[in-house]
Amino acid sequence: MGIRIDLHVHTSRYSPCSRIDPARLVNQAQRAGLDGLVITEHNRQWPQEELDELVTRSQAPGFILFSGLEYTSTQGDVLIYGLTPEQADVFQPGLEPEEVVHRVADLGGLCVAAHPTRAGAGFDERILNIPFAALEVASATMKEHEQRLAARLAAGMGIPGVAASDAHLAKEIGACCTEFDAAVRSAKDLHDALRSGRFRCVNRSEPRT
Repeated sequence: MGIRIDLHVHTSRYSPCSRIDPARLVNQAQRAGLDGLVITEHNRQWPQEELDELVTRSQAPGFILFSGLEYTSTQGDVLIYGLTPEQADVFQPGLEPEEVVHRVADLGGLCVAAHPTRAGAGFDERILNIPFAALEVASATMKEHEQRLAARLAAGMGIPGVAASDAHLAKEIGACCTEFDAAVRSAKDLHDALRSGRFRCVNRSEPRT
């Protein structure tokens, strides 16, 4: 049975645009059928101790909870995974996406293009030369035609597509997620799983494989 993780979620703690109460996040994710999620606040990463406290207070000891961030570049938004909060703090908004991807790689992390074909929030043709690990091809904030375009773009670039909710409301959590074949219990596991490409995009209505 695969491991279902929502890779793109915002909370009201560090993302003012979100209405998700962190105290209810984990339990809502479990109700949505998720095994884990990654909190990706705008230009801010949760400290590990806050993640641990959230899981403990939710009384969900087996739940997988990581933190990344959604970085605002000059061209589009970049999901960053695999950095420590201290490393993430170095990335002030407004860098070129190419520079972000290379700098994150140098630090041992990886980048995924967030909603790359969403109207008003996407990338231009330069995305074809940016070495993203994957593209977000499905989310609650992307329209169906934008998802189709993103899937075609990922295929044309020869890289995998991931699905995530980009949730800003509790009801959106787990609307789309990524199901991994391998066990994902640590940030390194997540990094390796994303690099392997052994995962698939699902929505909450799909049965587990």
